[in-house]
Amino acid sequence: MLNDESLKTQWQSLDDEIRTWWDKDLRVAQEEQICDPALNRIWYSDEEHRKREEQHGEQNKRTLLFLPYPYISGGGSEQAFPEMYCWDIYFVNRGLAAHGRYDIIRNHILNQLFSIERFGMILTGNRAYYLTRTQTPIHPASIELYYQHHPDRDLLLRAYPLLKKEYDGYWLAAHHQTPTGLATNRDLSELKGTKLDEQFRDRLRPELAAEAEVLDFTSIFAGDIRKCVPLQTNFALVRFTKILSWIAAEIGWPDESRRWEIETTNRTEKINELCWNEEKGFYFEYNFEQRKQLPFWSLAAYWSMWAGIANPNQAARLVENLTRFEHEYGLAQTVEAYPIPHPEFTALQWDYPSCWPPMQIMVVEALEKYGFHEEARRIAGKFLRMQLNVYQKTGYLWEKYNAVSGNVELPRERYHSVPLHNWSCAAVVLLGRKIFSE
Repeated sequence: MLNDESLKTQWQSLDDEIRTWWDKDLRVAQEEQICDPALNRIWYSDEEHRKREEQHGEQNKRTLLFLPYPYISGGGSEQAFPEMYCWDIYFVNRGLAAHGRYDIIRNHILNQLFSIERFGMILTGNRAYYLTRTQTPIHPASIELYYQHHPDRDLLLRAYPLLKKEYDGYWLAAHHQTPTGLATNRDLSELKGTKLDEQFRDRLRPELAAEAEVLDFTSIFAGDIRKCVPLQTNFALVRFTKILSWIAAEIGWPDESRRWEIETTNRTEKINELCWNEEKGFYFEYNFEQRKQLPFWSLAAYWSMWAGIANPNQAARLVENLTRFEHEYGLAQTVEAYPIPHPEFTALQWDYPSCWPPMQIMVVEALEKYGFHEEARRIAGKFLRMQLNVYQKTGYLWEKYNAVSGNVELPRERYHSVPLHNWSCAAVVLLGRKIFSE
């Protein structure tokens, strides 16, 4: 499959087309745009989605929040998700870097630093209804990515105090802390005195709002993420403190650098103590109230390799278990469709058989980091072939796919899979290079 010249030609053509999309995908959220009623309307995928979630009077609310620089939105030039999203942007930045678009990456970094300066965290997206939560904190990796190609010391000096502010003031704040010393996820709307329009406060019940900080939505937390120390969050926080340590050393603050080294070691040890299962050779979600691991197998375990905290033996055992998730068209998010803990839904989009572009990118990166090049190429090849086949049939890249059937037909949670550029473009750009350019 990897030597298929027609597939390579098809990829090269789409890669060239994506190069032309980046500028078309840029959006702006400055004074003119945040005052435009049309740009303040909440996006719904279809009428069923609207009927399910629309609240009376919401279309008259101003929801779009200011950002100083142009950005690539969740959907790009497709209609979906016209905001800048917190964790999506890292994957987009990886694709932009492959195409040499560091100008856009820099704008993304500056927008995210602005968000921390204004709100104390990077919001899920630049909308008023996201004022009380964020997403998986992988944005420091974008700064590392940019600096490798543009060693801008001034950017590090600007970023360091703001990243430190977010880590200490948000991720170490009481609402994220647990008796284990690891972080949980929680939406700020639960806290008394939080300033949020009541109309937006009630969009999600607390369990769902908290879970949306990680994945919206999944079975792997057994219905209440606030009782867990999510793997994805804590692995990302390990990478966060590693990068803080590196920045502090780079700008000449060795004492600060050592503080973050200690923080990294402590969190790593706690994750391994509570979440690693030696018998099964895998990381599992941990419920700190019940003091036990949950039985759900998910791709979140492979964030340990992306963050660089799995030791070589752990990495080898994780790779042995990779076939549990692997199907003809890529990796499913979980090994099976687990019982749904949320009564609102009959399916969950971050469960089997969903096959998400960012997770394929992350797992391939993780495998490469530990020298599992053959496995990385195999996963990349399966997913890329599916993306290209579906693009040829539909003319679109999509938000998520079906790892088993190789299309975009999935059980509906709130909305069906929608056309999307964003991380789906990044997957084409990055995985194609993994297969055809290395």
